[in-house]
Amino acid sequence: MIKMAFNLGPGNSSIESDELMSDRSDDQQHLTISDHAARTVSKISSYFRQGFLCDVVFICGYGQNKHRIPAHRLVVATLSDYFRAMFESNMLETKQREIVINDIDPDALEKLILYAYEGTLEIHQDNVTDILRAAHMFDISEIVNACCKFIEKQLHPSNCLGIHKFAVLHDLHGLIETAWNYILTHFTNVVQNNHEFLELSFDELKQLLTSGA
Repeated sequence: MIKMAFNLGPGNSSIESDELMSDRSDDQQHLTISDHAARTVSKISSYFRQGFLCDVVFICGYGQNKHRIPAHRLVVATLSDYFRAMFESNMLETKQREIVINDIDPDALEKLILYAYEGTLEIHQDNVTDILRAAHMFDISEIVNACCKFIEKQLHPSNCLGIHKFAVLHDLHGLIETAWNYILTHFTNVVQNNHEFLELSFDELKQLLTSGA
């Protein structure tokens, strides 16, 4: 076997110590790629879209209509403590390749998982409630807050009662308060333009009337 050795140093040099320190940059090289993180995330995102090296499959949907979403545990675990606990604890899901999640919109779950890879999420009127339900279920606070802010901007006398009821159902305290204050502020218009007003229970109507409306 031929052994090769390279002497990259100055050997028995008589260089003064302070001069040697100034030349230390010649002894090593530090490599930094400014967009390394972005390139890595982009590659991992493409692997998700290709289903490459995925180690978990989420199965969700309503009734018999099930949807399969392959993903990477490591990436999904960054979404929230809910998923981290799912993968690192003694829960059954820790060892399962296929995980069934019932009563959740598959498109919403897929968008949340894609958000874990790319950090972007499009919220609009057709998907906000499904995404909000899913994000609330999985405790993804930044998405819950973004959805609530979007809904708050859509408040109108014709929908504020329904929004308030939705917020109460899902225990969304900030949205509950905002919707309730809107109802009180626009009470007359709500009575005139919201058919849901006629569906209020006696206790709900009493609460409205005694709140200074």
